[in-house]
Amino acid sequence: MEDKIVAVKYYETVIEAEVDMNVLDANNIQCTLNPDTMVGLYPIFNDKERGMKLMVFEADLEKAVQLLESYHASAVTE
Repeated sequence: MEDKIVAVKYYETVIEAEVDMNVLDANNIQCTLNPDTMVGLYPIFNDKERGMKLMVFEADLEKAVQLLESYHASAVTE
């Protein structure tokens, strides 16, 4: 049985995506960017259908979402 790969989040820049990839990697969740990186090369393509997608195995989706939400909530300073 194959594990399904699903999108966790969409990004407009490679840098934003790489930050979240590092968070997931540090928590032992395998992830990758989808091969469609047009938005990184051509910012005019920044709609969600053509943007970069951070992909994880479906079994890790819920944990990945929680980790990213927690990371970004703690990263906000004020």
